[in-house]
Amino acid sequence: MKLVIRLVLLAAVVALSCWLWTIFFPSTEKVIGKKMASLAETTTFSAGASSFSRAAKASTFIGYFSSDAQIFMDVVGLGTHTFSGRDEIHEAGNGGFATLPSLKVSFLDTTVRVGPDQKTADASCTVRVTIGSDKDYGVEEMHFQWQKTNDDWFITRAETVKTLK
Repeated sequence: MKLVIRLVLLAAVVALSCWLWTIFFPSTEKVIGKKMASLAETTTFSAGASSFSRAAKASTFIGYFSSDAQIFMDVVGLGTHTFSGRDEIHEAGNGGFATLPSLKVSFLDTTVRVGPDQKTADASCTVRVTIGSDKDYGVEEMHFQWQKTNDDWFITRAETVKTLK
């Protein structure tokens, strides 16, 4: 009987240890998934948001990108835009946060693939964007390239995916 109790306790300790390990040392896929969710939350703001709140979000937004990041956007109805470098991305972000009435961004169906070197990763997702009080929303497929530098992950490239329409 004592042996059974000890084995059950040992199994419980091992299970607890494994669970704690995943909490304190999450996989790279989970880390990037959380950063993607945080990016969507950062770019979302309501119509009643103050200009100070919007400026704070704009400053937080640029922190997701590396200094040499590039964004290639090809959105139906809005045309093609390319942003190169952190300064240009920051300027475009500030303009969006200042001029849009409100913005809601969601990343759906995010899949992350980590490179063999564990320093790069690719994330693909469907982006759903609602601007202002419109009931309509825009949907685009996007691809993000992430790179690990100084123990943190940064976006080096973001682009819309060409789909057959």
